[in-house]
Amino acid sequence: MRKELFGIKAPAKECSDKKCPFHGELNVKKEFFTGKVIKKDINHSATIEWFRSTYLHKYERYALERSRLRVHNPACINAEIGQEVLAAKTRPLSKTKHHVIIQIKNTEIKTSAPVVESAETKREQKKESQTEQKEASKSSRKKQTE
Repeated sequence: MRKELFGIKAPAKECSDKKCPFHGELNVKKEFFTGKVIKKDINHSATIEWFRSTYLHKYERYALERSRLRVHNPACINAEIGQEVLAAKTRPLSKTKHHVIIQIKNTEIKTSAPVVESAETKREQKKESQTEQKEASKSSRKKQTE
């Protein structure tokens, strides 16, 4: 069992996964990716995603590009959807997996429910401000006519 890997401490939770870089026999290379978990399945796999902007010379603008990567999600780490993770390159683990999650960057799990609520409250606030503006314009017209 490794206690530390590239300055990252091993998780407190134990696992018996052979493909775990801390508790198994998996060697990790010093090539890292940081991304957000967008998919997770029961086979200890996850999909991470990150965005970057690239300059388009022809249009003199920046375009937002997305990259996705299938990674191994060890049982001791068990990253959930919405968490920022650090993945490292390793030997091929399957047809599509060549990376493993070695650290969870933040512990907050972000769900889409608060985003929906905030969008609804923004709409309500916008409607209220529009009605206030209409009332203010009506009162200013009355003052002008008097």
